[in-house]
Amino acid sequence: MKKKLLITGHIPEYLISPYREKFDITMPDEKKDRYTQEEVESLIQGQDAIFTLYAFKFQKELIEIAKDIKVVANGGVGYDNIDVECCTEHGIYVVNTPTTVTEPTAEMTFAIMMAITKGVVLYDKAARTNGSTVFPFFFDRDILLYGKTLGIVGYGRIGQALARKALGLGMKVIYYDPYRRSQEEEEKQNVSYASFEEVIETADVISCHMPYTPENHHAFCKKVFEKMKKTAYFINAARGPLVCEADLIQALKEKTIRGAALDVYEFEPNISEELTKLENVVLTPHVGSNVIECRENMLDEALNGTYRILIGESCPNIVNQKLLRKG
Repeated sequence: MKKKLLITGHIPEYLISPYREKFDITMPDEKKDRYTQEEVESLIQGQDAIFTLYAFKFQKELIEIAKDIKVVANGGVGYDNIDVECCTEHGIYVVNTPTTVTEPTAEMTFAIMMAITKGVVLYDKAARTNGSTVFPFFFDRDILLYGKTLGIVGYGRIGQALARKALGLGMKVIYYDPYRRSQEEEEKQNVSYASFEEVIETADVISCHMPYTPENHHAFCKKVFEKMKKTAYFINAARGPLVCEADLIQALKEKTIRGAALDVYEFEPNISEELTKLENVVLTPHVGSNVIECRENMLDEALNGTYRILIGESCPNIVNQKLLRKG
């Protein structure tokens, strides 16, 4: 018997069709694109599972009326849109996509790092506007990354993938994470551990890959930006609320730091208007894993994991593992 699955956003038929044998699927059509919170509330009764796209919020108010939901799957590695503790209390498994987004997100982080430190967006705009290759010969803004230090804050899968790419560029890599890797791992990966303060104060480029938790809210704020080198660049492709956006804007305006590249924002889906007017920042609209190959793999990881749970099995990408131990 098929399991009933509610999907909060539209998925092209050629991608979702392989799962129709397992699931009776309810989702918005292409024109509508995504459901509102109110529409999901009206549709959730009788559903076995829900697949949240576009960071759809699955919080206490909705959880308490989702009487039949056994699994909530999130389209992404981060799950701060889901109240995991409340789900656990209600016996709902939370599933994410921790492995399939790793390389695409690391590649995007690397791309926006290159874009800001090499002036790619600025040069593209100048070439299109002027229709000419004439540009100041001694233009002092960008840096040579070879030999420079990349500081990675949050050394999970994505942070480690970025480190491999930076090392290939000839950068030195230091990292901070509450859970330090073994000396053997550090030597094998050719990276060095440093405290948060050491990373902030010494790195030429700082890339944030921390998970978002209430404790990490505004981990990057005015006092942190002021400790960075004036020539440093800040990169964030993790979660927007890790950064106090007003403080970052001030740091960019006052040249406290040299530049920034962002794929995530504090007040998503909105991007602060002041950010859009600055030339020393590169902006992308939260598209770190927006590669169709990756999206297909994310569906596989999320929906196959969901189905396995619904038929009484387990899967490796369960966020609230303690629910397994309860069972």
